[in-house]
Amino acid sequence: MSDAFDPRPPQELLALYNRFSARFRSPGVRLRGYRLRWIAFRSEDLDRDIERAVLDLAWGDESVTGQAEFVARAREEVQAGCSLTFVEVALRRSLRCAGGEPLAPATVVLAITMWRSGHPCGLLGRIELDAEGRPTGSVQGPLSLVRMGG
Repeated sequence: MSDAFDPRPPQELLALYNRFSARFRSPGVRLRGYRLRWIAFRSEDLDRDIERAVLDLAWGDESVTGQAEFVARAREEVQAGCSLTFVEVALRRSLRCAGGEPLAPATVVLAITMWRSGHPCGLLGRIELDAEGRPTGSVQGPLSLVRMGG
């Protein structure tokens, strides 16, 4: 067994990303005003194609104010040692620059970040949106995302 670091996210995470992003790219979807959303799943459930959230919060729900707090709350909902898969979905502004100067006006993207507890690599993908919040068809990623901690 090699001790070499593998910068690739688990295949199961890629499969989940593909399902999630397809939903957000579906015809008729409008994401204007979409709020930041954090979702935690039991990894074992996802491996069996069961998408049942352990915890699902939108920004402003309850008193969760950050990602670390959400992760801690999700871990309280399951038995110790249970592997969790975390998903963060949020609108972001994407600015393309060259030489410190913007190449174009900022575009709005739906950023989807996913990671699994105990695995050093997650993934990040972006879906570009038009002014009405509809997917344009332009998709970036998913790209590997090296995480500090699990």
